[in-house]
Amino acid sequence: MKTEFKFSNLCGTVYRKGNLVFSPDGNTILSPVGNRVTVFDLVNNRTETLPFENKRNIRRLALSPNGNLLLSVDELGNALLINYRKRTILHHFNLKDKVRDIQFSPDGKYFAVGLGRHIEVWRSPGYTREFAPFELHRKYAGHYDDITHISWSPDSRFFLTSGKDMTTKVFSVDPIEGFTATTMSGHRAVVVGAWFAKDMRAIYTVSSDGAVCVRRFRVHGIADDLKFGEFPRDAEGKLLPTKWFTEQRHYTKMDSRVQSAAFNPATNLLVLGMTSGVFGIWEMPDFNQIHSLSISRKKINTIAINPSGEWLAFGSAKLGQLLVWEWQSETYVLKQQGHFYDMSCVGYSADGQYVATGGDDAKLKVWNALTGYCFITFAEHTSAVTAVQFTKGNQVILSASLDGTVRAYDLVRYRNFRIFTSPTPVQFNTLAVDPSGEIVCAGSLDSYEIYMWSMQTGKLLDVLSGHEAPVSGLVFRPDGLSLASSSWDKTVRMWDIFDRSKIVERLEHSSEVLTLAYRPDGKELCASTLDGQIHFWDVAKAAPT
Repeated sequence: MKTEFKFSNLCGTVYRKGNLVFSPDGNTILSPVGNRVTVFDLVNNRTETLPFENKRNIRRLALSPNGNLLLSVDELGNALLINYRKRTILHHFNLKDKVRDIQFSPDGKYFAVGLGRHIEVWRSPGYTREFAPFELHRKYAGHYDDITHISWSPDSRFFLTSGKDMTTKVFSVDPIEGFTATTMSGHRAVVVGAWFAKDMRAIYTVSSDGAVCVRRFRVHGIADDLKFGEFPRDAEGKLLPTKWFTEQRHYTKMDSRVQSAAFNPATNLLVLGMTSGVFGIWEMPDFNQIHSLSISRKKINTIAINPSGEWLAFGSAKLGQLLVWEWQSETYVLKQQGHFYDMSCVGYSADGQYVATGGDDAKLKVWNALTGYCFITFAEHTSAVTAVQFTKGNQVILSASLDGTVRAYDLVRYRNFRIFTSPTPVQFNTLAVDPSGEIVCAGSLDSYEIYMWSMQTGKLLDVLSGHEAPVSGLVFRPDGLSLASSSWDKTVRMWDIFDRSKIVERLEHSSEVLTLAYRPDGKELCASTLDGQIHFWDVAKAAPT
């Protein structure tokens, strides 16, 4: 009988690198997690990882204004075109360079891609599979260094590009009489972002040194502001000379540099994220500061604002943090953080409701398997967590660590109520608890011994010796009467923990044993070895089946 497995969610991480994107209704946010995309439903408190993956880690995401098309681009420029609503891939495409930014136009007809120092504008494809859905509209050049940001005008006729060359340029999608590509300079550091005001009478530019410029569009010699895109003529029908000029220059006056920025035209809110983990909110064009808050110990890599301007999303790649902040009520809508080093172990609760993960960052996290959210993080360990195990009743979770401790946590009161240690310092790398939850065992990496404690008292009951290499796996028989251990010494040993007078059964293998498991009835044991084989043993006869 063929069994089908359907991928549903990722646990252990919520953000890795790249940009965050809100859906058009503002209720969900898309976060790149390695080479996958996780969708966080902020209203229903659920997560979903989309059933596709890029070849490499995702660098940029772009969602069409109607929410139908999603572009996912990895570090090498390989793009996926996805029907977002149906969760299906429509096309694979190679942009042939590292993508610095990618943005759909407000009308959804085009998307602009920053590739190094150049910009390409493509026509948006349809919602069905086509032979060649991507059609290049125009190419643009002019920057002397890599592009950092792209944004569109509200009418989709123009777009702004910012670069490391400390300039901002204005381009038109199609040739327009009276318009030539315009360069705006004046910044003394990398331009982080540039945006049109909602009425298109101003452009706001931000540089990494905290300078914010307000630029106006006027006819040369006339003081009144014009709406950009309207090029007036004189009585003879000749185009009047127009220009952009810097009306105001503001500074954030913060100690750290600007790392990321976002602007919401509907509310005129400018949000800046600093390298120190502080963000600030300013109202444009007067640059009145509304709010500032420290939300992270590391730099804020990306910022997104939902269409209504109520929710602000922040991503910190160094810590793997994803935060959504409602600035008016000053409350968190979402606050999640994954492991910011490698994940080393995972465990499922017996009822399938929880998933526990341990990482090299010395953190133990417990996730709700249904919603995908982490609801508690235990940080008592001082070194990498190497094994996690739920008790049968799911009210206690145990973790082993290289810091030489095994800790028991109460999932009702969320506290560490028991610490198990050895007489001499050792590094624990495997863990098992008997079906009754009364006996806890852990195998060591350096002394090759197995330590056994009482859950009730926390006292050490026994030390099982005999292995000649690190213990790689422990598992209790389903009836709880014996313990099986595997080791890199190419053996599996079966211990009677209640009657030590009995002989310890020794099962020889041809290679290092990595892990083992009992059949649910306890009559058969299987072990996997380093040479890629799985060995099955009859427990009663201590012989291969």
